[in-house]
Amino acid sequence: MEPQSVMLEVRRHGAMVTLAGEVDLSTSGLLRAELALACSSGDGDVVVDFTALTFIGSSGLHVLIETASSLGQRRLVLLGGGWGAYVVNLLDLTLKFPNIVVDR
Repeated sequence: MEPQSVMLEVRRHGAMVTLAGEVDLSTSGLLRAELALACSSGDGDVVVDFTALTFIGSSGLHVLIETASSLGQRRLVLLGGGWGAYVVNLLDLTLKFPNIVVDR
């Protein structure tokens, strides 16, 4: 049995990125690229919609941390709760990186 390829669908509109599927090692590069474009689209908050996200691994979390670090005083707002918000809260990323905000 061959391993199935994991799919991540990313839609970006300005500084908002909507994720559907899984963020892992094979898809984190796509997330990094889309978040970089979102960061450059303005000087306000960057918003990531986690509503349809089913999994985020350590490589995806690393991308979120990189993005939050590059934003300076701007915020990285994570919408939708679910698996992604659970992991971010479990690891206390919002305490370690105050510009990461989880908004359910």
